[in-house]
Amino acid sequence: MGFSLALSLASLAAVAKAVTIEPSLQALTWKYNSTDFWAPVHLKSSVHYLQSQAGQLPSSLTRRHQPLKSGGYLGCTVAAIPSSSKALTAQIVEDLISKFSADDMWSAEQFLDCLYLHHNGSESSIPIDPSLNTFLQKHDVSTLFLSASFRLEGFDFAAPTYAVASSCQLSNGPYVATLPTCDKGDLGMTPVYTLHADAYEAFMEGSIPDSDTPNKHQQLQVSLPGARLPHIIVPSKLSSTNENAGPLAGLRFAVKDLFHINGLKTSGGSRAYYQAYSYQNYTTETVQITLDAGASLVGKTKTIAFALGAPRNGMEVDYPDPWSSRGDGYQNTGGSSSGSGAAVTAYEWIDFALGSDTGGSVRFPARFGGLYGYKPTHGIFNTTGILVAIAEQDTPGFLARSPSIFTRVGAVWTKDRPLAPLPPTLPRKLLRHADPPTNLSAVQPEAAALVENFFASLSTALNLSTDTPPINLTSTFLTSNISQTDPPLPPSEYMKYVYSDQNSVQCWDEIGKPLSEIYAAQFHGAFPPVDPPVNITFADGQNATTRARYPESQLRRELFGAWFNKEVLPTNNETCSEYIFAHTYHSAPNTVKVDPATARLTNGWYDGVYTNYAGAPEIVVPIGQVQYWSPYTRKLEWQPVTVALGVAKGCDLVLFELVDRLAEMGLLKEVLPGIVAYPVEEE
Repeated sequence: MGFSLALSLASLAAVAKAVTIEPSLQALTWKYNSTDFWAPVHLKSSVHYLQSQAGQLPSSLTRRHQPLKSGGYLGCTVAAIPSSSKALTAQIVEDLISKFSADDMWSAEQFLDCLYLHHNGSESSIPIDPSLNTFLQKHDVSTLFLSASFRLEGFDFAAPTYAVASSCQLSNGPYVATLPTCDKGDLGMTPVYTLHADAYEAFMEGSIPDSDTPNKHQQLQVSLPGARLPHIIVPSKLSSTNENAGPLAGLRFAVKDLFHINGLKTSGGSRAYYQAYSYQNYTTETVQITLDAGASLVGKTKTIAFALGAPRNGMEVDYPDPWSSRGDGYQNTGGSSSGSGAAVTAYEWIDFALGSDTGGSVRFPARFGGLYGYKPTHGIFNTTGILVAIAEQDTPGFLARSPSIFTRVGAVWTKDRPLAPLPPTLPRKLLRHADPPTNLSAVQPEAAALVENFFASLSTALNLSTDTPPINLTSTFLTSNISQTDPPLPPSEYMKYVYSDQNSVQCWDEIGKPLSEIYAAQFHGAFPPVDPPVNITFADGQNATTRARYPESQLRRELFGAWFNKEVLPTNNETCSEYIFAHTYHSAPNTVKVDPATARLTNGWYDGVYTNYAGAPEIVVPIGQVQYWSPYTRKLEWQPVTVALGVAKGCDLVLFELVDRLAEMGLLKEVLPGIVAYPVEEE
């Protein structure tokens, strides 16, 4: 039996009016020269945390050479005229636009059909020089928008020109102009982004700045048809290059998902943590100073859950570890800042990434990716808003491919910090590490040769004395008898529980206990399901023996740090640090991606953890690459080789000066993103 329902037009209109849909996001996506572009032409920032785009697919934004249609879209270039300009001339505009071609997103073909010029100053009635028409004709500009700062009266423009009564200070770069419809609406200018596949699964989430609230970001990534994973939204480098731009303008970065950022969620590598806590309302200090310096945030990267060690096959259950782009693609990413290392290693559209280093978690991803990595002096940054691992060892850090970008970020981070000033004379002595855990000469002689050649070149270039015998940390520690026992305890025994005791207790007290209470309240009394290493860490943090031993472990860390800062890397009144401590963390390719693993606590003594106990700064720098036979691709592949350079506590500026000087001498170079770190001849 059928039925029909008749509605009058009036009643239909009433119903339609009551259920009018107002989308919180309308976006355009298109492809140009194999690159995906995206523009959120309508985005309500009050409706947050959308996971994918909803929009329509227009044709590519190319020159149209046809009259503008109301309600349409137009690729457009926004350029801010310097405040010092007293007139709008062709040369001023030419100088601005000529710099745009260096951007990896902007092109005249897509975006110079239309030009929007506004003035950075407060002046009004700025005259327009007749030469402007020369620029318009030379570049075939078909539509010109001018802000209210300029005096349009009496000027005969070579292109259709429209005055825009707006005080908005738009950033430089490519935009989509949303043209007014015939019955309502104003001109809209929407910044254009590119979309990039996260092929190595380095990201937790993408983000863009919140258009309504300063210093806030919005979690957003874009799902494209046919893509397995959402694409990351990447801004134009031009967007941060306006007048008075900061020292990091034009750079794009990502942040380890251990750091709180206003408007974004923090997972800490845990699904339960992500589910239990809402969007953060605070941005941690080092992220904020990076943003304030002009760098553009792209998103948050994966981390080993709660920064508990290095990748272990099968142990990263909640969020699988990223893939490395180097060599055969099956190499270790390092931990726990594995996502940050993987992103910088793989993607040209990421210039640097932030991580944290409690026991090597910035330096080890740098080591495996062939990157520059910085672990600062402990205590010079406010770590509020970074999930704790061991508060007395936690430091933020960063990784980069370029030595110049590395030192640019370093200059921003170290400005006005409680550090020793850069000495007029750099340290004159090279101190080598005599007891590394692996005999590299026997395991990978080509890599060992690279390391020795680099240190020889370093010594010659900086006129360093190599008369100081290499230091054997174990024997020196035994001689000092820090344990005050007979016989003295070696560091492997004396420090055995130091890392795990501190890590377990603090992880449970600061993360596990509050998480379990909040999760139980939200999920009917359930304990939060977590990765195996987190489970055993939470259990160890509640263990009576561990908690009873905790004060002694903290004391041993303090005693070890005092010993290291006096006997191994002491300060020097003239050169800040007595030595440059030179060694390598390099190891031959491994099979960590396929080897079965078990959950375990982090041992208290391994290569690299000593600088964390001492709070001393250290960097990792790439020096070359060697070939190895891959059992996976069954061919020769390339593996990057790095070395580590450390100095006395508080002498961080020496490390960045070293990188600058060695780069000027050609001893340090920028590495490539992707499979190889340095160019090779194709087979």
